[in-house]
Amino acid sequence: MKHYGVLLVGGLVLVGCSDAAKPVVEPPVTKAPAIEPAGGTSSTSTDAPKKTEPYEATVGGVKFQVPADWEEKAAQNQFVLGEFSIPGEGGPARLTLSSAGGGLEANIERWKGQFNPGPNDPEPRESEITFDGRKGSLIELAGTFSDMMNRGTPSRNWRMLGVAVPMGDTNFFVKLTGPASIITARRDEFLKFVESAKVK
Repeated sequence: MKHYGVLLVGGLVLVGCSDAAKPVVEPPVTKAPAIEPAGGTSSTSTDAPKKTEPYEATVGGVKFQVPADWEEKAAQNQFVLGEFSIPGEGGPARLTLSSAGGGLEANIERWKGQFNPGPNDPEPRESEITFDGRKGSLIELAGTFSDMMNRGTPSRNWRMLGVAVPMGDTNFFVKLTGPASIITARRDEFLKFVESAKVK
């Protein structure tokens, strides 16, 4: 009887050891795809080295010369082809590039509707600008800015530089918005950026 009891216990021990020896299979780890900024680079602002020289970026089939301290960002919505953050006093300014059909005037009027000028703000101004041999419109606005992107919270003492260019069946738009101090300081730089455009 004792002999059979030992065999039974041994068999239980062997079964337990067999279960413990089975390898644990863990599910494979998958990484979310990195957001690729406009211009074809996959580096993000956290790991990309700071640029010290102007660089080229292609957005929507148009190549631009970009100042060194303009940071290329992932577009915030599907309507934006490319986006840059421009540092300055009072917070960064936002530059967006987009393309759409329809008339230019309707889009320009929409831009004007985003600004509520105060008594000391300059009047809206529209002039001509060259965009790779094409004639475009430069719109300059000032006042309290409000649109869907800032969730309806008005931004006081802001300015906008907007460029609208007809390109056949579509129009190309370049828009810089931010605190008045940044836009004023960066105006010439913005115009140089626009005038560097080369349609591919």
